[in-house]
Amino acid sequence: MFSVLIQALVLASAGLLSVGSMTFVILMLLSDRGWRNALGYALGYISAYSLIGIAAVAIGYRSAQSNTGETSIVRSILLIVLGSVLVWLALRNWRKPVAEKKDEPRFFSLVDNITPLKAYGFGAMVSVVNFKNLALFLTAMSVVVLSDLIIAEKIVITLLVVLVFCLSVTIPILIYFLFPKRAKDLLQSIKQFINQHSRMIGILLPLVFGLLLLIKGITDLL
Repeated sequence: MFSVLIQALVLASAGLLSVGSMTFVILMLLSDRGWRNALGYALGYISAYSLIGIAAVAIGYRSAQSNTGETSIVRSILLIVLGSVLVWLALRNWRKPVAEKKDEPRFFSLVDNITPLKAYGFGAMVSVVNFKNLALFLTAMSVVVLSDLIIAEKIVITLLVVLVFCLSVTIPILIYFLFPKRAKDLLQSIKQFINQHSRMIGILLPLVFGLLLLIKGITDLL
């Protein structure tokens, strides 16, 4: 169980690639309506990934008990494919010319008009329509689904995978509550850092996680 847990959590840490969601949560925390909208978004985000993870465990439980060798090969191939895509994404971002003026994504304009309930629904929707994040999450879940653990252990690990994968939206909220006096300055600093180094983040993070997935997939095949 410990080996499966470590492998799944390492892959789940790829959720930190979601700098867009992190920035969106920070903007909500810095807005007039503050933490309620940010918490709603985070809960929707976490709830959706939890449901997806538990559904993956339930659907894949029987297949994990049979054809273990075949499913292991499929997982290795998926890791290699996804790793290659992330490395390609890093190279594409590296070759992309530097924009003189950086425009914020359109959905950032929702911050001023969103309500906690809408934020919850939006967070849940983002977890489904963001195919890159969904693929990364399902890759981490494949370690759990294709293991020989009992279903109760798989569900426990799934919930831990979700918590690690969703750190990009929970870290800003934790900062807001743990450091109430310094929260705005800290969050503003994180936002500025992301804005100033978005190009480097877009190159290094996909490259690092892509190489990790490639190494994992190749070593599993050998």
